[in-house]
Amino acid sequence: MDGDLNPAVRAARANPVTEVRRTGRPAEAPIFRNLAWEKARPGLAAGITGVGPDSDYGLTTAPDPWTLADRVDRLCARLGATAAAMVRQVHGRCVVPLEVAPDRGLLLAGTGDGLVCARPGTLLVVTAADCVPVYLLDPPSGTLGLVHAGWRGAAAGVLEAGVEAMSHLGAAPPERIRVHLGPGICGRCYEVGPDVLQAFGRPASASGHVDIRSELALRARSAGVRPAHLSRSTWCTRCSRDQFHSHRGMGGEAGRMAAFLGWVTPAR
Repeated sequence: MDGDLNPAVRAARANPVTEVRRTGRPAEAPIFRNLAWEKARPGLAAGITGVGPDSDYGLTTAPDPWTLADRVDRLCARLGATAAAMVRQVHGRCVVPLEVAPDRGLLLAGTGDGLVCARPGTLLVVTAADCVPVYLLDPPSGTLGLVHAGWRGAAAGVLEAGVEAMSHLGAAPPERIRVHLGPGICGRCYEVGPDVLQAFGRPASASGHVDIRSELALRARSAGVRPAHLSRSTWCTRCSRDQFHSHRGMGGEAGRMAAFLGWVTPAR
């Protein structure tokens, strides 16, 4: 549900997509996969992890760096990737171009809130627990981008920065880029204060509701993304906190999910 949105945001709604839950071995957390993208593009892995055993991928919430690296390695093996890259997320608008990627293991590619890459075999990973993972794809060049968008990043223009970084790395014009807004908190669940309302150009009041994905859809359209190339997940992480980590739903107990995107050799 969208909550109380302004007319411009309502007009920018995107095509709905429901990521499909896939279970693995008993000791593995489920994965939610964007089959609309994967079936249309063989070799693409696009999705997000769910709640289950060893399902916390946060740099600050996982037990320790070695445990996190092991979990990412196992996720790569499960998806058919040889390496992965993450950033230290800061709720900003910096998107890191990954021009040289590791052959194996996990690369921490600096500080930022997104990555773009044209290298097959490298899994891009951002973490979230109500914030929105934004998936970007330029089919002709194969360039990929993955962005973490909370309210601060969305208001600061992290999606637009991702589109711009994609264009620079893969020479992709915005109208060629596909954008998917992944699982995140819905507008009805996301009650915010006046600072957040003002950040999105809304009148300040004691409280209100913001739908981050609808705001991002509006910004994607403004950045030149075609409406037909824009989709959004139907999942709300707080409504479905039995399936996803949710900061609003679980508070300090929430871990962080790993949103992933990469060209891989499917393993299983």
